[in-house]
Amino acid sequence: MTTNDDKIFNIVIGTAGHIDHGKSSMVERLSGIDPDRLPEEKSRGLTIDLGFAPLTLRNGRRVGIVDVPGHERLIKNMVAGATGIDLVLLVIAADDGVMPQTREHLTIMQILGLSHGMVVITKIDAVEEDFIELVEEDVRETLEGTFLEDAEIVKVSSITGSGFDQLEEHLNTLVEKVSPREANGIFRMPVQRVFSPKGFGTVVTGIPVSGTAQLGDTLEIVPLGEKGRVRGIQAYKEQAETARAGHSAAINLSDIDYRQVSRGMVLTQPGYFTGSTMFEARLHYLPDNHRVLKHQTTIRLHVGTAELIGKVYLLEGKILEPGQEGYVQFRFEEPVVAAPGDRYVLRLHSPMETIGGGEIIDSSKYRLKTGKDFIIDTLRSKNDALADSRDFLLHQLDKAGLSSVSEAELARQAGLKNEDALALVESLLEKGLACRTSRGGQLISDSQLRAGRTAAAKAAADYFDRNPRRRLMEKAVLRQKIGCSDVFLQEMIARMQADGEVENAKTGHLRWRDLGPSLSAEEEKTIEEITSACLEGAATPPSPGGLASERGWDAEKTADLFDLLDEEGVLQKIADGIYFHREAIEEIRRVMKKYLEENEQITAGEAKNLIDSTRKYSIPLLEQLDREGFTIRKGDHRILNTDD
Repeated sequence: MTTNDDKIFNIVIGTAGHIDHGKSSMVERLSGIDPDRLPEEKSRGLTIDLGFAPLTLRNGRRVGIVDVPGHERLIKNMVAGATGIDLVLLVIAADDGVMPQTREHLTIMQILGLSHGMVVITKIDAVEEDFIELVEEDVRETLEGTFLEDAEIVKVSSITGSGFDQLEEHLNTLVEKVSPREANGIFRMPVQRVFSPKGFGTVVTGIPVSGTAQLGDTLEIVPLGEKGRVRGIQAYKEQAETARAGHSAAINLSDIDYRQVSRGMVLTQPGYFTGSTMFEARLHYLPDNHRVLKHQTTIRLHVGTAELIGKVYLLEGKILEPGQEGYVQFRFEEPVVAAPGDRYVLRLHSPMETIGGGEIIDSSKYRLKTGKDFIIDTLRSKNDALADSRDFLLHQLDKAGLSSVSEAELARQAGLKNEDALALVESLLEKGLACRTSRGGQLISDSQLRAGRTAAAKAAADYFDRNPRRRLMEKAVLRQKIGCSDVFLQEMIARMQADGEVENAKTGHLRWRDLGPSLSAEEEKTIEEITSACLEGAATPPSPGGLASERGWDAEKTADLFDLLDEEGVLQKIADGIYFHREAIEEIRRVMKKYLEENEQITAGEAKNLIDSTRKYSIPLLEQLDREGFTIRKGDHRILNTDD
């Protein structure tokens, strides 16, 4: 038996309110199911942990309802239950009125970004009508300025059933106004509960916040890192083939020990999410706080179904006043999973009070410092991009700086399926905001590419200014000076070549169109003499030091000019202090090839005599010819490389 997906609406309703205000009784009256599952809950008559129940609306659609505990000490369970809900029923008992946890639950719902809900005043059978009116007036005052300011208020009694017809009618209307959750994106379900029914392996429950999972899929528990196959799925206590966003789900997994899994972990598609111990965020510090928030305050952070103890590092100053917002970094001892845009609730470690919340911007690789403008600018830009997935992808590309990012990694960072990310990437490519490199699947931000070219031109100008007798610049030197990746360097050089700014010279070197040596007339004349002397020297060319001594030149300048001629391809440096004219090398190659074709092999001594040289020059030259693949050394002989 499988559920009828046409009847399941991708919406989850949550309860909120003070302890013993009748939330569970209301849920049971609405759904016919007692959400309290623990023996202690039933014996004490209060909700300790989360309760789930399916609810069939009057239009026949089925939704889920999550009953959360109201006790102050169980706020962490309440926040865990609030993850994934789409509208809230704020429950207030007529005989008690608005209480501390009423206000805190309302604040938490506001922080979590809820925009739909209604108020249910329960236990109306316990008080007089006049008192109910006073409670309703107090409720209206409490709701001023919140997302429930104009919400319907329905008065009910779970004992007599009074008001439940009206509650169901209003609830039916409200659900129709809420946009159901889209089931696209990467499957991600914060774990609410884990258990192991005898003979069924591990079962995890929760409310998927994105995507779908099907029977047979392989899913991963993060940050645990264990993978398992989906053996079974239940949605609202019925067998199903798919778990999807907006459905309360129980998923049976193989190959995972339930004792290793706990609330706060996340069940997701493998390869997309990892745990992190540091997160960047925007924090709204609630205006009704009684003290400033100090840098490095110990806090409790609730995100998804996880609760973590850590510290908050303020990035714009050392304190945050009540009512202020600011960029922060959270640091924890244990890794947690959160995606950009996830809502979080912040509480003090002690006393345990809700003090604020906001949205996760991203995980952090590095510890961020306070008071750094470039850090704030980066976070502001990234925060602004959260509203649009394409903008977020572009920001992540920009964040990579002078490096490339693989399409798969970009999808992972944005929490998107590869195919969804690819469609957005194509849009960036069409608008010229990004480029795809020649190395498959690698992307570069166009703005960073332009920044890299500017940095490269500056680095080259500085290099040639410091090396006035150089005409070429090594690619490796350029890469080191601007701090870019190899893939980025290749793409940047290709663009610069296309624009005629640079050209490839000898292996691993670049010649710049507008940069290079500026030689005096005397140096130009010296270059001509060096060229002539090396050509005439043939297989016994002059060394820089020897020629400088012979002609009365400056030895250091002469060595620089030899290197310049080597860069330009006029000479070839064979070893330290040994430079052959390239025409001489070509003639030696011709002579040796003819000899080897006739005699098959040659010794070093025979080669020395053949080219009319000495061992000082012939041995380094023969070794160079071996390196170039012209000859192959076999023992004391060399043969012609016929594959060359």
